[in-house]
Amino acid sequence: MQFTEEYFKEGQVLLFDKPLNWTSFQLVNKVRWLIRKTYKIKKIKVGHAGTLDPLATGLLIICTGKFTKRIEEFMGQEKEYTGTIVLGATTPSYDLETEIDQTFPTAHLNDELIKKNYCSIYRKHTAATAGFFRIEERRKAFVRVCARG
Repeated sequence: MQFTEEYFKEGQVLLFDKPLNWTSFQLVNKVRWLIRKTYKIKKIKVGHAGTLDPLATGLLIICTGKFTKRIEEFMGQEKEYTGTIVLGATTPSYDLETEIDQTFPTAHLNDELIKKNYCSIYRKHTAATAGFFRIEERRKAFVRVCARG
């Protein structure tokens, strides 16, 4: 397939694995810059279908040209998130933005206790967040585990 100015203006859906420490906006700007520079275009619409935290990596859907009108369609799709939890450690920011500042014993923890408490935190977080953000994403597998909890 031949990439042309018209190819991007007519509209494309581009899939990127967003790099760690990049904002979604930085990736969109980089794509816009590359298209403009490569094809000597003054203006081209480029947008993304959902913001990923700078500390998150993963799929970022970027639309160009006329397909930027389809961004809402992609944002409404079901998504799945994965992550890693470090038990027995905290940071001042409660994420990896800051270094671990406290550690706690974990020998008493078992699968049942972890599921019970994590599901409780997940439910509280989801309920609190719902008032501020439009939550369409559901992590089916995890929700099923929490529902049994």
